[in-house]
Amino acid sequence: MYKMNLFSNTYKKKHFLRDAMVWGTLHTGRLPGSNEKVAIVLNKDGSFQLTMAYHGPDLDSSIEAELSMITVQLSKEFCSLPTDYVLYFESQRVPSLAYPTEQYFPDMVTKAMDKEREVLFSDGGHYESKFYVTIYYRPPLDSAEKMKEIFIEGRKKKVVHAEDTLDRFLEQVNKFYMVITGLRIPIRPLTADETVTYLHSTISDNPRPIKVPGKPLLLDSYLYDTPLYGGLEPKLNKQHLRIVVPVKYPHATAFGLLDALNNLDFPYRWSTRCFCMTKNDTLSTLETMRKAWYAKLQSFWSYFIHRDDPNLERYNDEHVEGLIHEIKEARLAVEADSFGFVYYTTAIIVASDDPEEADQRARTIKQLMLDSGFKKVSVETLNAVEAWMGSLPGLVGRNIRREIISTGNLVHLMPISAIWAGNGYNRHLEGPPLLYTETNGNTPFRLNLHVGQIGHTMLVGDTGAGKSVHLCCIEAAFRRYKNARVIIFDNGKSSKVLTYGVGGRFYDLADERNGLSFQPLAQVDNPDERQWAMEWLCDFLQDEGIEVMPHIKSLIREALSTLSSLPKEHRTISTFKDYIQNEHLKQAIAPMTMGNEYGSIFDSNIDTLELSSWQSFEMGKIINKQNIIGPVLMYIFHRIENMLKGYDGHDVTQDGPTLIVLDECWMFFKNPLFALKIEDWLRTLRKFNASVIFATQSLDDVVKSPLFDIILGSCKTHIFLPDEMAMEPKRKAVYSQFKLNERQMEILSVAKKQKHYYYTSPEGSRLYDLGLESCPLSLAYVAVGKKDLALCEKIIENYGLEKFNQFWLKEHGLDIPGTFAAKEEAV
Repeated sequence: MYKMNLFSNTYKKKHFLRDAMVWGTLHTGRLPGSNEKVAIVLNKDGSFQLTMAYHGPDLDSSIEAELSMITVQLSKEFCSLPTDYVLYFESQRVPSLAYPTEQYFPDMVTKAMDKEREVLFSDGGHYESKFYVTIYYRPPLDSAEKMKEIFIEGRKKKVVHAEDTLDRFLEQVNKFYMVITGLRIPIRPLTADETVTYLHSTISDNPRPIKVPGKPLLLDSYLYDTPLYGGLEPKLNKQHLRIVVPVKYPHATAFGLLDALNNLDFPYRWSTRCFCMTKNDTLSTLETMRKAWYAKLQSFWSYFIHRDDPNLERYNDEHVEGLIHEIKEARLAVEADSFGFVYYTTAIIVASDDPEEADQRARTIKQLMLDSGFKKVSVETLNAVEAWMGSLPGLVGRNIRREIISTGNLVHLMPISAIWAGNGYNRHLEGPPLLYTETNGNTPFRLNLHVGQIGHTMLVGDTGAGKSVHLCCIEAAFRRYKNARVIIFDNGKSSKVLTYGVGGRFYDLADERNGLSFQPLAQVDNPDERQWAMEWLCDFLQDEGIEVMPHIKSLIREALSTLSSLPKEHRTISTFKDYIQNEHLKQAIAPMTMGNEYGSIFDSNIDTLELSSWQSFEMGKIINKQNIIGPVLMYIFHRIENMLKGYDGHDVTQDGPTLIVLDECWMFFKNPLFALKIEDWLRTLRKFNASVIFATQSLDDVVKSPLFDIILGSCKTHIFLPDEMAMEPKRKAVYSQFKLNERQMEILSVAKKQKHYYYTSPEGSRLYDLGLESCPLSLAYVAVGKKDLALCEKIIENYGLEKFNQFWLKEHGLDIPGTFAAKEEAV
């Protein structure tokens, strides 16, 4: 039987909230096998507790098999906890994080685009859910008395004993932590500051970050800042409290039964407390329940006369027999270790300065619970203060309820499912999220490309679904990071308007009017550059049908060696051709010399390719020029690598992150040279803080590529566009290779093109919307069609690049970015 006397109410009414609390002081420890410190609260009654933040699965993207596995594993873990342990699961619906103000946008266009987003997400209407689990343990009485000695100086022998008890507690916590982690549910222990901040949020009408003082102090001295007023309708300072509790439970439960709470547009606290029981205590409790039913449903004399009769059940009516059968089934399940039982208490707390608003919020939650299957739900009155106190982690003696449910039901009835809002901080880039977007339930979705140190990303979907628009939004948002660099290999000029808007450089590689010319042999006096030049020339010769034998390489090496001794302005392809001692090779090199087909590009004595912080290369026409696309791109790739490594002479310590976008990446996969380079980039670029986005409308080409497995393994982040054919058998076979489950394919099939996008990574999954209908300036720069490109050319021709933004925005009925930004700051 569960020892409920361990949690007896010893509270006496006093004037201050802190007098009712058990929280004592903070202690630090380490989980077994970990070097990171964790914060433990040592309570005044000799107990202690540790709080962790977690995030359960998003039901929108989860399949039944996954949820069933989580239910079974969590149920078994709850069964394994000893009787003296209590778990508190809490969900807090809170206003979304303030829109990040830390940004380094170097141009007014991207700054104004971000300002639009700030206005959109600073309206106070966005909420998100945070989840916490507190593991509470009160040692047996003799150990508890010794735990109190931690607060008394000079009792070293007893403190050592207390530390041993604490170590056993941390071992149990670590076991729980490892099980949750094994289920791929993100969970982490709170730091000391996070722990006191969380505790403060449960007892204050003004939640805010709390810093732990430099010297050890009782939590009483700095945690409490809000008075509690009792009565039928209690108040926490000025906030009217309403506590909603279930009275009669559903006949059956399902995973995330109260998931709809995650869609509410007001704050609440949902606290679930469970007293754990060992297997023996559970069986004892079930036996007590069985006897209690007999005692209630039989007369005293009948029970007294037949109490020792082995056929006692035949004296009961059908209802009792049904109850007996249920208890027998429960006992069999417990004996077979299928699941266990816990004492369960739950409450949802809403608050508002306006009592009518508090009542309305309570009614909303009450109706939501009834709609979810609960038979009866009430708003506490006489028991309101006690119910509120019982929701606080550590106050195990308050609001004791003897509701007993199975551990499987507990998983279904606790805060476990969530709308994933994305990470609020990009740890790798040490800055805010890349892009704020919208999702359902008044919850924002914070888009990040990085998972850990890896930012490589795949963006795939059908034509006309919004790929180019999303790429432009990502490219513009990436400028928020200090000294960020964006390099785009475009297809269709979708980045042209945005490139001109931000003051970047746009090159159409197949347009001779762009004035682009290369001097690929300019640095051959450097041995590494000389080696690269030889490989680059050999690749070109192979494309020209020359079999590059060792003697051919020797001739090239000798010519480059001679060239390296010349002044830089003479290190041209024509000069190299003159030094080649082989007529056949001279004829093969001739197309790259001045006066021939590709001479204007490669045979210059001045390299006009200047890599800026924003560079866009249009690939649309050059794709079909197979003889030239290889040398052009391999040279540009080489220049990019030199820039990232600092070989071009600039100070790499001042560099920020680099984003390289390969639009219609299938064309790179088909060329063996490009394929090798991309494979190398996937393995090495993260060392230089660079990430690659692979974007394509041709899923089949990507899947069939020999690089597919490498790309899939290297790109932790995948973004999919809507596809109404996603549930067709052939299409499903393709998506399954991207590791999408059936539910995720279904989401793609019903998502709206040019509106929705679906993000997946090891950190979570979410369908989101860029919200561009509320961002007209952003839309003017990222949604570019043929007419827009023609208008762009006309403005450049008539007014030049310096006045491009002024006339571009005028054509769209918008202010110039500087005026726009100033106006919004004044709002």
